[in-house]
Amino acid sequence: MMSTSSPPNHFLPNWGLACCLLLLGSVVVAMPTRRDLQRRKVLQDQEMSLWVGGSGEGLNDREKLVDKLIVEEKKRLITSARLNKAPFPPRDNFFLSRAEMETTTAFKVIREMPKGGVLHVHDEAITSIDWVVKNVTYRPNCYMCVDASYNVEFHFFSIPPKNTDCTWRLVSEYRQRSEDAEAFDQRLHANLTLLAASRDVHAAYPNSDAAWEEFTAYFRKIEGLMLYAPVFQDYLYEGLRQFREDGVQYLEIRALLPQVYELDGKTHDKATVLGIYKKVINQFVADFPDFTGARIINIAVRFKEKSLMLEDIKQAAALYQSDPGFMVGFDLVGHEDPLNPLSYYFEELQYPSQQNPPIQLPYFFHAGETNWEGTAVDYNLLDAILLGTKRIGHGYALLKHPVLMEKAKEMNIAVELNPISNQILKLVDDLRNHPGAVLIANGFPVVISSDDPVVWGALPLTHDFYVTFMTMMGADMGLATLKKLALNSLEYSALSQTEKQTAIQSWRLKWDSFIRNTIQKYDLEHLFPVG
Repeated sequence: MMSTSSPPNHFLPNWGLACCLLLLGSVVVAMPTRRDLQRRKVLQDQEMSLWVGGSGEGLNDREKLVDKLIVEEKKRLITSARLNKAPFPPRDNFFLSRAEMETTTAFKVIREMPKGGVLHVHDEAITSIDWVVKNVTYRPNCYMCVDASYNVEFHFFSIPPKNTDCTWRLVSEYRQRSEDAEAFDQRLHANLTLLAASRDVHAAYPNSDAAWEEFTAYFRKIEGLMLYAPVFQDYLYEGLRQFREDGVQYLEIRALLPQVYELDGKTHDKATVLGIYKKVINQFVADFPDFTGARIINIAVRFKEKSLMLEDIKQAAALYQSDPGFMVGFDLVGHEDPLNPLSYYFEELQYPSQQNPPIQLPYFFHAGETNWEGTAVDYNLLDAILLGTKRIGHGYALLKHPVLMEKAKEMNIAVELNPISNQILKLVDDLRNHPGAVLIANGFPVVISSDDPVVWGALPLTHDFYVTFMTMMGADMGLATLKKLALNSLEYSALSQTEKQTAIQSWRLKWDSFIRNTIQKYDLEHLFPVG
């Protein structure tokens, strides 16, 4: 009987092409020839040239120092986890791994990195819950009610309504009665975020439906706070400040253009709300001239009847015509699995293009945020492309559609990857298995975004960039890919060509400063001496 023993473990990792011949119970290992190694190098180089950033502009000598710093750490962590069964936090659920991630040098470097723009983020989830609790809930006339099921709602009133399902009381009164203001604020914080630290993440969210149920509840809670007109403006301004602080210079914000209300109950229409967005953003750019700005993508939720959706599309088209440089397009949002697919609204979504003359309304569709292959939801990807989408939001299911994948790449339709969102909402548990890894390895036009970062306590963009670097980019993939991803966020934006050139020029100045500061901070010229 022939032996099935394996060659020594220390040998195979060093010689990927070693040929093992089993002869008479012994193992004979054929050493790779020079030609074998040359062919191996050719294939490896061909693969590397396809990477996002692999065939673009190379790194200069100073950038290579920063690249070496973060790539060597990544390789150490991977090797330790693979061979020694050590922890590898980025593969675990974000709620469990965040603290450990933040201790790494790569995380600290990426946090300081200028990341360009965020092209997929929702307006009601851009400003930290810490700020909401410590600022908004301390304001006069802020009320809350707790119903029999312990669901919490918030609202600002001059005089609260009576005869409702729960009794409205001032938050300040609840806080005072608690006798421990800090503990009370912590409970508010836990109630607004998707998961309290004390809960078991896997038990709390066994599947996507459970995660989406609590995710949707967040928006019901936050709207009563942020849609109060004075808070609405401050919330947006503070959100822009937090994104800028995290290395972001430009945003495209998905916005429902909701009914912002005054203390007397008066509400504002969509055109007025769009004007408030523009006023606040312009003020922020005036205060911080290095910030490129923000644009609005109007959204509607995909549960509406067709007639109501048509009215939303007509309104969006009118708003776009009135200010195409600011309100840049339209999208449908919501949990794709149970809600209406794009095909349900196909006729309504074609309304702008079927007018004479055609009405311009760019589309930026959420599509493919599902694990159900071959369903109407899955084919949102097909319909998004047929309807002329400029980008695809999430595109998680794209790998299951090779023709659509090829078509999207041919048409230069970028995919907005939101890795942590996909993990929290239970599309994928281990981010090493995220389809974005294949897109990045194939040089697909992708951008990294954060979707709703404050709901799960993430930074505006750093955590998503970090998990992309650690789990969705190969061990050798480093700063060149991160650099290209940052540039992609500006190149695939809805900015005009002139605005893009200006934004990229501003980004390059920030990038050069980041490289200088990182080299100095970590003394890289001494750590990695040339020669």
